[in-house]
Formats: sequence, structure tokens, C-alpha cells
Amino acid sequence: MPTKPERDRRKDPRFDVNIKVDYSTKGMFVSNYVTNLSKGGVFIQTDDPLPLQSQINLTFTLPEFNIKIEAKGKVTWTYDIKKGTSTIVPGMGIKFTDLATKHKTLIEDYISKLSAQSETAHEMIP
Repeated sequence: MPTKPERDRRKDPRFDVNIKVDYSTKGMFVSNYVTNLSKGGVFIQTDDPLPLQSQINLTFTLPEFNIKIEAKGKVTWTYDIKKGTSTIVPGMGIKFTDLATKHKTLIEDYISKLSAQSETAHEMIP
């Protein structure tokens, strides 16, 4: 049975994205998409999420930066609710457990850019 994310424990805001990700765990290699990103991790949309606590290796490229990000992570929850709806999105929340400082900085820079774009979009809405 899927486990519900504990939204009150989330430290960092998440931003909707659509970034191709390759991930692997012992004996398995898969490609999917990151559908949201935060400083602390990602949500990978998939019909076949890995078990909770699974350790995985992630590789993805941030749009506009064209630099490959490599990280290790852990599955911490296994589904999401689509923003503004009650639709359940199958997938898995991954918390970064090992991320090089330069990659962490790139993710933070990218998120800052997304945040600024989001604020501009909200200002334009009457």
C-alpha cells in the first residue's frame, strides 16, 4: 500500500519540472522523469516505484545548465497528489543522501531561477 508523504515535515519548497532521469539500484537501471524538484530531493513519476528505504543512484541534467548531476538518494515515500487536484500520481519521493557540493549549488541556483519565474508569474495574474 502506498505511503502518504508527510507534507508538514518538508523543509524545502518543491517546483514542478519535467527532467529526464536515469536511476539505478542493485541489478536494475531505469529511465523516467523527475516531475518536481527541491533542494532536498526529487519526485520521480513511475508506475513501478521502488520499495521504501531503497538506495538509488540518480543522474539527470538541469535544463539551461547542461551539466550532469549525479546523486545518491533514498526512497522516502511512494506517491504524490497532483497540485490543485485530488489525483494520485504514482511514483516515488527521493531524498538526496549524497550530493557533491558543486551539484548542490547548481540545484540551488536552478531552484532560485524557478522561484523567481514563479513569483513573476504570480505578479502577472490579476
